[in-house]
Amino acid sequence: MLATLVPLAQASTPADPAVLMISIDGLHPDYITQAERYGVQAPVLRRFLDQGAYAQRVINVTPTVTYPNHTALVTGGSPQEHGIYTNTVFDPMGLEAGAWNWYGSQITAPTLWDAAKAKGMTTAAVLWPVSVGHPAIDYNVPEFWRNKRPYDYQLMSAVSTPRGFLQSVEQHTGHRYHAGKDGLELDGKSTAVALQMLAQGKPQLLTVHLVALDGAQHEHGPLNAHSLPVLEQVDGLVGQIVSAHRQLFPQGTVVIASDHGFHPVNHLINLNAAFAQAGLISLDDADAPSPKVRDWQAYAWNSGGSASVVLKDRNDTQTLARVEQLLARLAADPANGIKIVLHGHDAIADGALPQASFLVDAHGGHAMGGALTGPVVTPTARTTGTHGYRNSHPEMSSAFFITGPGIQPGRNLGTIDIRQIAPTLAARLGVDLPSARQPALQLGQQ
Repeated sequence: MLATLVPLAQASTPADPAVLMISIDGLHPDYITQAERYGVQAPVLRRFLDQGAYAQRVINVTPTVTYPNHTALVTGGSPQEHGIYTNTVFDPMGLEAGAWNWYGSQITAPTLWDAAKAKGMTTAAVLWPVSVGHPAIDYNVPEFWRNKRPYDYQLMSAVSTPRGFLQSVEQHTGHRYHAGKDGLELDGKSTAVALQMLAQGKPQLLTVHLVALDGAQHEHGPLNAHSLPVLEQVDGLVGQIVSAHRQLFPQGTVVIASDHGFHPVNHLINLNAAFAQAGLISLDDADAPSPKVRDWQAYAWNSGGSASVVLKDRNDTQTLARVEQLLARLAADPANGIKIVLHGHDAIADGALPQASFLVDAHGGHAMGGALTGPVVTPTARTTGTHGYRNSHPEMSSAFFITGPGIQPGRNLGTIDIRQIAPTLAARLGVDLPSARQPALQLGQQ
């Protein structure tokens, strides 16, 4: 059943505040605001344009990847403030076996969950990044995996709360849940979890992360004949969650957000291959199909369309000069697809890892590759897609739609900052989020 977003009476604050925020990973705002151009049939999301307020563009944080931006959505902070700079843990030697920044304890700023919990509200999250073990989330089925196999079900059972909740969902649906399987199957299971959270816990704050659109665009490129049907099916899942929330909280606030857009990719820039060729990375067996790093002086940590370049000894001025010269030479050749190289404080201020000496951003069509040997630039077998570029790329803009009491129907907010969303939702809940420095959005009549 599709959600009916009934315009509600004007009010500055709902009498019984409740917020539902659904993040559709990889949703560029144009997919909805210019749906006719893309041939998108998404009636639930399209209703937000008439019955709520929306942004033409959301300027997100660099790198434009999932974990830093989802953390911005719940803190109102930048990576320098909330502590999540990338999706993955910096690990040139591979000791962490591909670990991501999964844990709620890694967030260094107060969250909406904290603020709501402090006011005695029930909180919930489904597949939300950087939420494992977060103490302020009552009902929590977080994003977490290790091998993306059914054995990860044991992990989900161990980290989901309250104890026994996930099993009750499985009894209701007949399906086991584990968070490592991307696509519509996972989004369907996440939707079932969200519906059970609403039914059992009645959370005043519920955050839900849907991932199928992101996966489809990584595989096939930005919205096209492959990924468009995925968005349309996600629209139906959103409708189910919104309808259930409206029934429980008729005066509640509903938000649709996202973390980034997409560029098509046809070439990979293998910075670490260039560093290895220059003797800045040494390998155990350079002729092996998958060589291992034995030691490194400089290493590029990739985030899709950009990379933080870290020196093992950031005070090594000789290595710093060598890397600077190498990056300048690579950037000078247009065939290498490098858009800009930022240095030092400029790189860190823009969103590089705090220990980085450089931030390298690619042109659209190029992305950072992981090869340690071979050519610096390699073509992809077919067009794929990615994000993670600097937030100055218009294609990386994320989305924001909101409806609820006191929100002017059809209000176009223009361009907003992703860090404005959390303080806006804090105001809707009537809670305090003093660490958020950006102003809340003006959603009512001027």
